[in-house]
Amino acid sequence: MTQKELAKLIGISQQEISRYESGDIKAPINYIIDVANCCNVSVDYILGREESFHKNEDEDKEALRLFYLLNEDNRIRVIERMKTLLELQK
Repeated sequence: MTQKELAKLIGISQQEISRYESGDIKAPINYIIDVANCCNVSVDYILGREESFHKNEDEDKEALRLFYLLNEDNRIRVIERMKTLLELQK
């Protein structure tokens, strides 16, 4: 996901994200929480304190890239199907 895409999703400027990522300024906790929620990961994962659920980062990135290409209705459908598959998997 690009800085511009993330900025749009969490409601801040791309420049602000750039300053956080470069270390020019420290990211406030609400930003870290928003990023974690947007990416569907824990705050610990964002802070590097927790391993990813999946070890194939390229596959993870591709799945997220495809997900964000979908419109909102189709994103909801994908999430519903994923929940169903997880229930069937148990």
